[in-house]
Amino acid sequence: MRRLAVRAGAALALTAAALAVPGAATAAAPSISWSACTETALLGFDCATYEVPLDHDRPGGPTTTIALSRRPADNPAQKIGTIFVNPGGPGGAGRGMVRSSARIASPEVLARFDLVGFDPRGIGASDPVQCYPTDAEAEAVLSRIKGVPITKEEIRSTLSANREYTEACKKNMGPLLTHMSTLNVAKDLDLLRQGAGDSRLSYIGYSYGTLIGATYANLFPAKVRAIVIDGNVDPDQRTNHRLANKFGRAGGFEIALAGFLAECDKAGAACAFSGDARGKFDRLRDRLRQGPAEIPGEGTVTIDDLTGYIGQALYNMASFPVAAQTLQDAYDAVFGDPAALRSTAAGLPKAPPARGWLGDAYSYNGNDSFFAVNCADAPLPRNPALYPAFAAAFEKAHPTFGRSEAFSEVGCANWPIIKEAYDGPWNRRTAQTVLVVNPTFDPATRYDFAVRMTRQLGNARLLTLDGFGHTSRYSACVTGWYTRYLINGELPPAGTRCSQDVAPFPAV
Repeated sequence: MRRLAVRAGAALALTAAALAVPGAATAAAPSISWSACTETALLGFDCATYEVPLDHDRPGGPTTTIALSRRPADNPAQKIGTIFVNPGGPGGAGRGMVRSSARIASPEVLARFDLVGFDPRGIGASDPVQCYPTDAEAEAVLSRIKGVPITKEEIRSTLSANREYTEACKKNMGPLLTHMSTLNVAKDLDLLRQGAGDSRLSYIGYSYGTLIGATYANLFPAKVRAIVIDGNVDPDQRTNHRLANKFGRAGGFEIALAGFLAECDKAGAACAFSGDARGKFDRLRDRLRQGPAEIPGEGTVTIDDLTGYIGQALYNMASFPVAAQTLQDAYDAVFGDPAALRSTAAGLPKAPPARGWLGDAYSYNGNDSFFAVNCADAPLPRNPALYPAFAAAFEKAHPTFGRSEAFSEVGCANWPIIKEAYDGPWNRRTAQTVLVVNPTFDPATRYDFAVRMTRQLGNARLLTLDGFGHTSRYSACVTGWYTRYLINGELPPAGTRCSQDVAPFPAV
């Protein structure tokens, strides 16, 4: 793990900017110094590091390093400025987003803007936080945590391992432990904006990145040029009523699952799981809730496997046909005649640990930083013994995802209390209108959250995508509005709705 640097020159240059009241005159932050990337995955792009205060209330104190990458504008003579992008998480490393620029913005936008991805503080290559020295040590603890703990022993093991994990983070995470809140990320972003030479911010944030955008908009409302937030959180609920927010998230996954199953039956032969898809899924879920099922020649499938697999599949509509086939194979394996099973029938795939956009020697930085940010941002009950009752109530309302959502951040119960966070107000009027984009069947950031985001912000416009997946995809209509908004500030008329250009289950 990189040591936090103390660079007096950079810290002094940042002092005025870090302390300034938004809208007041500020001293210029140092310029970002770009050079050709040397990492294989980023060859052909520009890279840089940038020093920001570890504690923005102590701008002359220690600094921490932010790692960035840049895709320069294709037409520098017509360049408008820089668009900063964030993939969400929290815990998502953003440097690698330059490699996917064609999925983020249209050629017209890429011609006129530098696209800059950055790893937020403590994440990826930005002085990464690390709760354990090695993967093996992390896995020894994380393997005792059940995604859907049901039995008394599973619940005991999950609570115990979460506490052990939290204690390791406290011991090993270092000075960044208490400075990982979104408040600090937004302040870092304003310094990066200045370092790029832009007078106002242009930004695209996905998922958790919408909270970064909303926080920035309320800290620096006069500095907003164009902010697109896609796949939205409810900022007030997330930062002030996190337990209710977790309950709402579980409901969002249930809505998306119901939509997936309904579209499957509507598609008929184009969906392998059609024919009372809802009934079959519930039967499979309820069977696995009783315990693992053996699949001949393939081992076992568990309720953790099912919940994790279908939850992830709902993120991207392109995965729907394969997910439907996998569910049918699992259903046949659990309830069918083993002798008649196709040789392709298998257990549900198990996802490896998330490494973000770029790999690293330690695989769990994304997990560690997820907790470091969320536990700083959002108050959750401090008594772990309460969570089994929360899980029972969540599960009663949301039978597939309620229990897993209730336990997913129980580690925050033992996290240090962090007072360095932003929880509103959210209604400061920005210099330019914020563009809020959301699919109607987004599992992780339900459409209701986007409606609330739009209402809470002081100056926002909602663009609805009637469709599936986490954040907007597969819609030329949405891409067109991104383009017009980012280039010239044009907003979709109030109530505008876009559709997706492909079906969830294309005809075969």
